[in-house]
Amino acid sequence: MRLGVDVGRVTTVAVLVGPDGQTMARAVVDSVPGLGESLLAVLAELPGAQTGEVDTVGLTTDLERRPARLRPVAALRIAPPSHPSLGPLADWPARAAREVGPLHTVVPGGAALTGRQLAPLDRAAVADFARRAADDGVTDFSVAAAGALTRPDPELAAAEVIAETVPGAEITLSHELGRSGLRERENTAVLNAALRPWAARLSDTAERALRVDGLQAPLYLARNTGGLISAAYFRTYPVLAIASTTASAVRGAALAAGADRAVVVDAGAAELRCASVTDGEVESSDVGSGLGGVDLDLDRIRTDVLPRADLVGTGAEQVADLVERVRRRIPGGVLLAAGGDCGLVPVRAQDPEAAIAAAGYGAARSDIVAEVDQVVVAGGRGDLDRLLGLARDQALARVLAAGAAPATARVAFAAHTPVSYLPEGVHRLRVRAVGSPSGIPGMTSGRRT
Repeated sequence: MRLGVDVGRVTTVAVLVGPDGQTMARAVVDSVPGLGESLLAVLAELPGAQTGEVDTVGLTTDLERRPARLRPVAALRIAPPSHPSLGPLADWPARAAREVGPLHTVVPGGAALTGRQLAPLDRAAVADFARRAADDGVTDFSVAAAGALTRPDPELAAAEVIAETVPGAEITLSHELGRSGLRERENTAVLNAALRPWAARLSDTAERALRVDGLQAPLYLARNTGGLISAAYFRTYPVLAIASTTASAVRGAALAAGADRAVVVDAGAAELRCASVTDGEVESSDVGSGLGGVDLDLDRIRTDVLPRADLVGTGAEQVADLVERVRRRIPGGVLLAAGGDCGLVPVRAQDPEAAIAAAGYGAARSDIVAEVDQVVVAGGRGDLDRLLGLARDQALARVLAAGAAPATARVAFAAHTPVSYLPEGVHRLRVRAVGSPSGIPGMTSGRRT
């Protein structure tokens, strides 16, 4: 049995889901300031006999909306010189930039997307920067190199120098997270490094609450576009799960209704968010800002938003317009509602309690997901197939690291597309691997009674 928990700003919802996807029990309580306190309160409302069979816990919460102070980061860019207006952190909002701090530099190196080396890595400059950071008490680093999706070697070499210079340093490499755009990929790496201590505290708090309640099942966090990652993986890559509630709610509503194609309105406390699902996957977009207003290079659920403050009267006409905008992208999708105020959505024959619990249900039903996004230079079809095979292997390795049971790991999606305006043979590879959460091996009871 799986347990899904949605910790929102207004309510906290827990859903117990059986092996066949049937909801066995639900609980809803008012959220309180502390995450651990909210978890304990909602778990206390669930029947102990049923929670004793829980082997997996999926947690979803919009982490980017919960107060979090960013940790100072030493940001290293490996690339040719650029204008100061295009330098590291140049476009960051003032508050986020202050918290991350002024410690950043650019050293020669990197590559073009064709794989051509732009300059040798200046290892001495990297070591000097690492020492300066350590002298300032900063041990969290981000490394972003031009062309790293094609040629990650400069980032790996720089990380080696930093680790030798500053033992115990925490290092985020941009090619493990972002896409081809250097600045947004760099932002993603910096923000990830800045969030690691906070992610550790948050996941530790959640795990302690589960243990206090007697649950021994492993904790997983919901990703921004659906799917789960283990708490350990979240501590390393927190930016993957900073805004997961809407994706969990949209997928959960579609799963509960048995709908392959759906338009879902998630009615939250501050706004209505409308999104679509096709074959169980939410429509995603890599456009938008993340925590603190920083532009990121990460997939997130694509939503059309209607702020509650803009509603006129009953808001019926505005909600209809919101739904119609999304329906143009997915004709024929069934209309569903999720969230605590689903009465605003003109949906018949849908259980309001199920709508409130959609995000928790989605977290409970989700599998582990990991992705690989690379740019490669192939010498022909045979070489491209070889490189795609390596990317598939890497995606499988990542999904296992994210908490999937080895026997269940598989590649769910793999594609290659030529990169426009570059020489023949340059391709973008995208691979997504999935697997069931590993759970508790040989578990007979997940909770003390």
